[in-house]
Order: sequence, then structure tokens, then C-alpha cells
Amino acid sequence: MTRTSGNSNNLGDQIGGQFSAYPKAIGILAGMLVAIGFISSMPMTPFSLTAGVFAAIMFSLRKAEKLKAEEKAAAESGDESVGEEGKSMPAEFEKLIEVDVFALEIGYNLLSLADKSQGGDLLERVTGVRKTLARELGIVVPPIAVRDNLELESNEYRFLLHNKEISRGEVMPNRWMAMNVSNSEIQLDGIPTTEPVFGIESVWVDEDAKKTAEINGFSIVDSSSVLVTHLSEVLKTNSMYLLSRQDVQKLIDHVQEDHPALISELLPDLVNIGVIHRVLQNLLKENVSIRNLTLVLEAIGDFANISKNPDDLSEYVRRRLGEFFVVNYESEKGVLKAITMDPRLEQVIATKIQRTNTDYTLSLDPQLAQHLLRELALKANDMIENGLMPVLVTAAEIRLPFKRFFEPSLPKLNILSYQELPSATEIQNHSIIVFPEFVQSQMQEMAEKANRSQEPELTGVSQSN
Repeated sequence: MTRTSGNSNNLGDQIGGQFSAYPKAIGILAGMLVAIGFISSMPMTPFSLTAGVFAAIMFSLRKAEKLKAEEKAAAESGDESVGEEGKSMPAEFEKLIEVDVFALEIGYNLLSLADKSQGGDLLERVTGVRKTLARELGIVVPPIAVRDNLELESNEYRFLLHNKEISRGEVMPNRWMAMNVSNSEIQLDGIPTTEPVFGIESVWVDEDAKKTAEINGFSIVDSSSVLVTHLSEVLKTNSMYLLSRQDVQKLIDHVQEDHPALISELLPDLVNIGVIHRVLQNLLKENVSIRNLTLVLEAIGDFANISKNPDDLSEYVRRRLGEFFVVNYESEKGVLKAITMDPRLEQVIATKIQRTNTDYTLSLDPQLAQHLLRELALKANDMIENGLMPVLVTAAEIRLPFKRFFEPSLPKLNILSYQELPSATEIQNHSIIVFPEFVQSQMQEMAEKANRSQEPELTGVSQSN
């Protein structure tokens, strides 16, 4: 035994504390006393009684030690409530405030789709969607929570983003969706419905009607595929909200392994994680892949000295990445069929742009806004009916504010700038938005007013010979 500096100045208290801290040593002492009692010349009874006392002390200390360990574990796991002076949060409260980034809730009748014992493959296909988005968009989609919800109809499902419902649909697990993509005149026996992604009028059919539908050119999809296709589209549409700043940090750490010079140049002197996060979100919002993250970061580094506004940087990055994503809009290799605008109309729109430190806004008078909306809607629908992706090509300076102004009304209209197009890409005008006559009249009136205001006032001037 040794005496050390401690809270107690009493040697007896310290020795007692050291004894109680090592119950195993007391047990060894009890065993030694029993062994001594077995020596022929030693009295057995006194040694046995003393050994029994020490053994009882050992078991008592071990029991007390075990009880303390259980109390400590219970306190750490949150089983005991924490008072006002507590420093940790109980586990049940932590679970209450946790929110899944993305969740899929299904009705009771759809549980079979996720049950392997019943042949369901929904969970594996959800994982496949996450892998596909990683390859296409370059983001790691967080784990998707799949759970049942008794508040839904039996065949209903819904998607939640940060605990907010963003979309829902309905599938029938024992039937197939027959989509009339060939404009067949055959009427199928089944339950009418609408395909949730493309809005195609469809019918839920049974096994017998399925054969008839296949023969007549209907596209047949099982219920699990309908749900997974809807899931994939919803994830793509909301991909910008799936990317957190922590995810951005992980992506940058991955790039840094092979490109340390790029990251050291970029962070923290030129931009911060927040700016990079905003740029990546802007790209994802318009379905531009960030898988070429090295090129994205290089472009940010090249233009960060010009502007640190995330919207400006996003436009510069788009021009750098144009050759990689414009191909997705081409009707055939090297050919982009698109809507264009009269250059004079683009010049008028450019004068309506208002810029702040954080955003771009477009202030159009109601008559011009209605004219553009009507023309764009007609021409975009015409492209869709002809099997083309609706695309408008404009000047770079008006692309982003124009996109944000008309996006709520025309969410499927893709807007590119001339500066984003690769040099080998040929633009074929599908249609042109002409310069409206009422704008021409307004401009002439404004010019006449300006001229009159500049004329010298001749009243009161006398002339003499």
C-alpha cells in the first residue's frame, strides 16, 4: 500500500478505499487463508472463519461495483430522466427530433412489395435507384427510410422530404399497368388510372387482359416498377435538397485525395463550403450532373476572382461543362432543335433584369409577360407533341433570370445559353418568338417623349431686325 495525494488526509480512509477498489485481491487473500488452514500444524477453524469473512466482503464489493456499472450505463443511454442541471439529452427525445432526409411510406396492401418472403424486391430496387443517381448526378443519395403508414389507403404511397410530403401515388400489387403508347383503339377491361411520372392515361389489368394489351402494343409495367420509376423522378427533381453541406465536405475530401493542389488553392482563400454548396445545388436544380466535380471546382477557382456570387459562378460553371450536358438535349448527334427569340426581344428583356447581392430578378410588365408565357407554352407543347425535348436557347446574360421567372409556369422547359453550346453543335430553329408589335409601339412612344423633352423652349424669345 502507498499513500498518495488525494481528497482525504486520513491514512485509514485511503487504505480502506484501496482495499474496496480491488475486490479480487480480497478474494485471493480468502483463498490463501483456506490453503493455510489445510496445513497439518495450523488450526483449521480460525482460518476458515476469517476466509469466510473476506469472501463475504469480496462478494459484497463485486455486487456494489456491478450496480454502479448498471446505473452508469442507464444514465448514458437515457433510461433515467435528466434534471435541469443535466448535460445530456435522453435518447427518446433524440429520436423525437430526428427527421429522415427522404422517406417512402406505403399502405398496408403494398407491404408485400417490400417483403422478400412474398417475392417483393422493392428494397433492392430502391438501393438500385440510389446507385443510378450516383452514376448520373454524382451525388450520394442518403438512405431512404421505407415504412408502412396506416393513415394511407391500402394501395397508396407517398414520398416525404425532410418530413414534408412532396408527392404521392397509387399502385395495385396484383395487377399490371397498361399504357397506350401506340394509340391503340382497343378498350381494355380494367381499372382506369394515370401514370404518375409522364401523365399517360393507363389501365390496371389482370393476367388475362395483360396478354391482350401486349398483343395490341400497350406498354406493360408491374406495380413495383411504377413506384420505383416515380421514386427516381422525384429524387431527380429534388436532388438539390438531398445535398447537404456535410455531403459537400465529403465530396471535396474525396477530390482532395487525388487533387490536393486544387483544394488548397480553392479553400479557404477563394471561396468557402457554403458557396460551393450553393453552386452545386444550382446545377442539380437544372439536372446538370456534378459527377465531374474536379472540373466544377476548377471552374469555380478560375472565376472566383471575378465574382463570389453563387449564381454567377453557377453560370460560369455551366459554360465550362456545356460539352458534357448539352448532348442530353440534342435530337440527334450534333443537332439541337430549339426555340429561339428575336435578338431585339432579348435586348428588351435584358433591360428588365434587376440584380442584388444575392439574387437576380426579372421585372416584366404584365402584357409582355403574358405574351411570352403564351408563346413559350404553345411552342414547348408543340415540341413535346413532336417527340422533342422542349428547349429554349437565349443569350447568357438573361438565361438565369428568365429561367427563374417562367419556371413556376413552365417547369419542363429547358433553357440553355448560346455560350454553353459546344462549337460543334448546330442549332436548328424549331420556332422563333418574334418581336411583338406592342413592344415596338411602346419603344417608339418612349423615344418620341425623350426627343420632346430634349427640344429647346422657344417661348418668350423675341426676334429683332
